[in-house]
Amino acid sequence: MFGANSWHIAEPQLSFGMNGRSPDPKTGLMTYGPWRAQGDVPLAHMRLGLVGTGESIAAAQRWVQRCRQEVVPAIPPSVLKLDRRERDGVDPFLFPRFPGLEGSQGFQCSPHVPDSLVETLSHRELDVCIRSESRDLVVEAATRLIGDRLRALAERSTRPDLVIVALPTELEEFASSPRHRRRARVPDLIIPAHPQLFLFGDDTRRPSDEPPLARTLHRALKAEAMRAGVQLPIQIAWPRTFNGGDDVQDDATRAWNFWVASYYKAGGCPWQISTLRADTCYVGISFYRPMGDIGSLQTSMAQVFSHRGDGMVLRGQTFNWNSRRMGEPHVPRDHARDLLRDVLVQYRTHMQMDPVRLVIHKTSSFSKDEIAGFEDALDNIRFRDFVSIDGGSRLRFLRQGEEPPLRGTVIEVAPRTHALFTSGYVPFLQVYPGFRVPVPLIVRHDHGDDSPTMVMTEILGLTKLNWNSASFATREPITLDFARDVGRILSELPNGIQPATSYRFYM
Repeated sequence: MFGANSWHIAEPQLSFGMNGRSPDPKTGLMTYGPWRAQGDVPLAHMRLGLVGTGESIAAAQRWVQRCRQEVVPAIPPSVLKLDRRERDGVDPFLFPRFPGLEGSQGFQCSPHVPDSLVETLSHRELDVCIRSESRDLVVEAATRLIGDRLRALAERSTRPDLVIVALPTELEEFASSPRHRRRARVPDLIIPAHPQLFLFGDDTRRPSDEPPLARTLHRALKAEAMRAGVQLPIQIAWPRTFNGGDDVQDDATRAWNFWVASYYKAGGCPWQISTLRADTCYVGISFYRPMGDIGSLQTSMAQVFSHRGDGMVLRGQTFNWNSRRMGEPHVPRDHARDLLRDVLVQYRTHMQMDPVRLVIHKTSSFSKDEIAGFEDALDNIRFRDFVSIDGGSRLRFLRQGEEPPLRGTVIEVAPRTHALFTSGYVPFLQVYPGFRVPVPLIVRHDHGDDSPTMVMTEILGLTKLNWNSASFATREPITLDFARDVGRILSELPNGIQPATSYRFYM
């Protein structure tokens, strides 16, 4: 039962092929195949390029070959010990098999790696990179080396749809921040017998206190592809991606996550959200520091999504802001106006229409200047909603029984301010897939027209548009979920370099 100031939003449905619907990406893909509009030709072939050492290329090729057909998960021993009836009740949802890329279930897409699209890195070249004088110089040298191979692939008469960059183990220590070495990854599995796992994946993936200027090979490679004008989406992978190991997900889960991301980057659309409004443009506004900044500058950026999930990224202007003295950054009025005008131009170009309504999500509050600047750009837009979303709340809520609040629970905590549980007990999965007390998002409707239910329903739906994996949902909406990662990629690009606008180049 929910009181007058609390209610529950039903789990948003995803749309797949054959007009099929399901709340779960894996179930929907296995049952109906990827989404496609009526009359659309599905992505039936995926032409892949490969960059790596001889060993990593061979491992990637074995992985591609293996995933053509069904990949059965290796169920952990803790689950195998359960009573057979218990396992029968949860296995199809908790440990679904990967149906294979080419089977009648799933993607129905054939991957192909032509010999002409394979670029090999020699160990001598890598040794030269690793012997560089500093960590940043190693990242720089490896990035330029791999960037040269990407340029070579881009110049082929037949370009790849996607390039798998199969990085060798020697470079792995340069993949993450020097102050935050990679920790053992929590498997993206849900184990009722031992519910001590993070909700919807690994929450160590993006430490909030990571130094904003620390260079990593992962985001440097993404930026290098843009800097070189390659315009090829890349999928970065390590040996453990292909070979498995004790600290990674099981084979089937890795296959799901790898190929959902690859399918989207190659030009396909795995699924859409059926509950998003077709007349609305969804925008996430965030900030990042330019590379080399000592702390006085900020640059704004926008992550833009249509109701179909089409993602676009725009870089705003750099402005002076001292966070220590001035607190959280806010866009100056003229910068806010110009950024949102650029958003509308991109949306109009992509969708061939203007939105009737525009929704802005920010992790910080809206200043008066920001609201005024955004309003300056919205003369011809009939409806708007400006929403700030705080993911670091200390509020906790409990409900009767053994399970935490349902995902989708909304609780009013102040006028125009609500707690929204994007994590919690998931009826479809029949379990709360986490071990920490679920922390709600605090959603403040700072300015706008629509109802709290509409605002919360959209946020919940946008937590299901993370095509970087096949997870049931993420904690934050996609408008904000990868903002830090995208910002750090943009921080690698000088102002004279035009960043890619399509979201698939940042994933």
